[in-house]
Amino acid sequence: MKSLLILIISGCVAMTTAQCEPGSDKCKLPTSCQQIRDEHECVRNGIYWLRDRFNVPYTTYCDMEIDDGGWTLVATIHDNNPWIFGRCSTGDRWSSEDGNIDGSHVGAESWSNRVVFGNPQNAAGDDFKNPAYFELEGRDIMIWQVPNDTPLEDFNSAAYLKYRTTDGALEPYGGNLFNLYNDHFPIKTDEYTRPAGNGPALPIVFDKGNTAELLGHFGPIPQQYVEPGYIQFRAINHERSAFALCPGVKMGPLWGDVEHTCIGSTRDNAAVAYCGDLAGFAYDGYGNGLAYNTDKTLLETTFFIFYR
Repeated sequence: MKSLLILIISGCVAMTTAQCEPGSDKCKLPTSCQQIRDEHECVRNGIYWLRDRFNVPYTTYCDMEIDDGGWTLVATIHDNNPWIFGRCSTGDRWSSEDGNIDGSHVGAESWSNRVVFGNPQNAAGDDFKNPAYFELEGRDIMIWQVPNDTPLEDFNSAAYLKYRTTDGALEPYGGNLFNLYNDHFPIKTDEYTRPAGNGPALPIVFDKGNTAELLGHFGPIPQQYVEPGYIQFRAINHERSAFALCPGVKMGPLWGDVEHTCIGSTRDNAAVAYCGDLAGFAYDGYGNGLAYNTDKTLLETTFFIFYR
């Protein structure tokens, strides 16, 4: 039997639960958190069932509060071991899923493929990516910075920074990161030079935190060369390695050490300094906030990516 149950708590939709035969035209699950928000007057943050383009159900987290809600969690980026000799460890799916550190690594393809992994309940404890990452065409992107291993019920309250683009800033790039990286700004090593090879920097507004707080988590040297208040895509460093995403900052024209400010590296270098999902955040010190190193809060952060 195919059925759809909507759980109502205190008059609000809190979660959808469904059993659907994949491909059945009788399974009418929504395709985005925005659709849920549009169809129900009162909804809560939490895990909801959605369906992909093949009508296969999956779950994800929805933010139903910020700017009237409807934000779909599509991915989280979490480094298993950001310390210098732990980079490119197995499971770092946004840089080196297989733990490759032999010098030939050209970057995991998670940013530009249709592979899915992880689960939303553990989104702050491991990498996560669902079909909405490449199927949903949103107008804007939102990032939450959440401490590693935060439990599901605390995602919203524990996020210490929340920021997003506005006015359809993601639309010119196909409405999602899959289209952005495949059709506009491919992530490739040795293909581009800085700063001409850097991708777009989209201005953001803050729903929690501010530019000064965001910048303060980076090391004092990067703070001099980057500008907070943006999300930048495909930043290129001096060694011509590409980095997928720079959360909260754009690269200044003189800043080529982007491994200390951006995530998702295309390769490891001789010093193994740029390998791993968070690349060079702990360049020569773990979370001490000195020189190029981020503080411990940023080093032990999971980045939540939403579309709407």
